[in-house]
Amino acid sequence: MQCFVSSISTLFSCANLPHNKKTTLLFVLLAFNTKIIIAQTLSIGPMAGLNISTLDAAPNTKALLGLSVGGFANYSINTKVGLSAKLLYSQLGTDFTINSDYLRLHYLQIPLTAVYYFGNEGDKCRPKIFAGPYLGAKLKANYYKGEEVVGADGNEVYENIDFGGLVGAGFNYRIQPRTWLNVDAGFSRGFTNITNSAATNYQNVAFSLNVGVSFPVGDN
Repeated sequence: MQCFVSSISTLFSCANLPHNKKTTLLFVLLAFNTKIIIAQTLSIGPMAGLNISTLDAAPNTKALLGLSVGGFANYSINTKVGLSAKLLYSQLGTDFTINSDYLRLHYLQIPLTAVYYFGNEGDKCRPKIFAGPYLGAKLKANYYKGEEVVGADGNEVYENIDFGGLVGAGFNYRIQPRTWLNVDAGFSRGFTNITNSAATNYQNVAFSLNVGVSFPVGDN
């Protein structure tokens, strides 16, 4: 930011430059410094974890353990507030209490959250809270033995799109300058009926624990 202010000051100190050249130079400086600012505040990395899920309002169900794996990006607006986006393959669904079968729902999920960081910029460990929406695209639905879930008419039983909300807490631990271990624990709940039947109204509910490592994009 100091570099940006210095560049602008230098530009307007060049009083002998024509107005159109000053304008062109201003846009060049803005583009260059914006690239630097983004590079200093954007980080990306891999992430993996576990889901404990079930279906809200569905009878005879209990929690089912599943995996999640993918990547994420963090963008810091300032030292306290940031944005986070994840792209995860997530195993959701539910176990059943009346037999040894289970329902496995495979999703490609995109959670988008606002993040608030506690502590100060130089701290080695930064606790955080986060909240936001998620969008899920169903990849597959199957039972315990792998058979695909289809209705009596041969059509899909579960909707292809799931939409819901996510809240959680965690912490970032600095491994080295601008490289952080990210630990996120969250609770998510679907807002929409995931079945294609008007007679049922089930939503995905899940607790998740994900761990990732973020690496800086660009140079210091």
